[in-house]
Amino acid sequence: MLMALVRRLTLSFLILFMVAVFVFVATEVLPGDAIDVYLSADDLAVMSDADIEEMRQRFGLDRPAWVRFWEWFSGAIFGDLGKTLIDGNDIVDLIWHPLLNSVILGAIITAFTLPTAFIIGSITGYKRGSRTDGAVSTLTLVGYSIPDFVIGNVLIILFAVWLAFFPAVILVFSNASTSELLAVSLLPALTVIIGHVAHQSRLLRAGFIETMNSEFVERARLSGLPEKWVVFRHALPASIIPMLNSLALYISGLLAGLVVVERVFGYPGLGRELIEAVARREVNVVQGITFWSASFIIFMNLLADFAIIALDPRVRSAKSA
Repeated sequence: MLMALVRRLTLSFLILFMVAVFVFVATEVLPGDAIDVYLSADDLAVMSDADIEEMRQRFGLDRPAWVRFWEWFSGAIFGDLGKTLIDGNDIVDLIWHPLLNSVILGAIITAFTLPTAFIIGSITGYKRGSRTDGAVSTLTLVGYSIPDFVIGNVLIILFAVWLAFFPAVILVFSNASTSELLAVSLLPALTVIIGHVAHQSRLLRAGFIETMNSEFVERARLSGLPEKWVVFRHALPASIIPMLNSLALYISGLLAGLVVVERVFGYPGLGRELIEAVARREVNVVQGITFWSASFIIFMNLLADFAIIALDPRVRSAKSA
């Protein structure tokens, strides 16, 4: 067990390094750099090539790419994400409030998504082949197939333009209080919830059907246990395993959905900050946000592995063998 944990931690660090390299290379190949974005057309008209090159030297952009990458990565693994290229602001301070805002929105989404998906998946899995199963499965398939930005725009048209219940664009600052954020988070959260409930409920339904047809459930029934005991004590815990296996995909999908939704609604979160950093060619900010996001996904995946070991006796037997 200890060796398996060491292997997973080593692999996790390797994945973080590869993600950092990929993001750095992807931002390096973009045309121009932070200086080109920072300088206006009027600035470029009055500045010579020597002046522009002097600015690049002052901001450290003339150094080799691998030197700049290693300087950033060696600090990031210890929590120091560095400073922005142009303004010299601390990146941790810059993204801290957007990070908290995204965590609040993600917590709201998860708090509604997982229980709702659990209920829908359990009911449709237990009543498979019924009219209820057919109707709900069709709705979840449609919800899973529609992109988040389409759902977001439809909700804006319905509830912001036609009914005028909510604002179409969120006008709060990144350092707004939690109560202010909660007041404007319903439509962004609902946009992501629709697709994720559809996906997670279908996973649970498939796992529930497979578990109900398994040998250990059949043995539990033959031993005379009540049907409710068979379902809640034996079938449901094992049915959650497919959802746990896809936890890393769920978290990555949630982060991707937040990037889209925060852009559509103007929510002051980490996704909007990431898009603005890419537009400004602030490579360090892009790397810092990606590094934290990848670290969170890996950490949650490790927790999912431990949960699977706790819930699945077959995995426990294999680990102890």
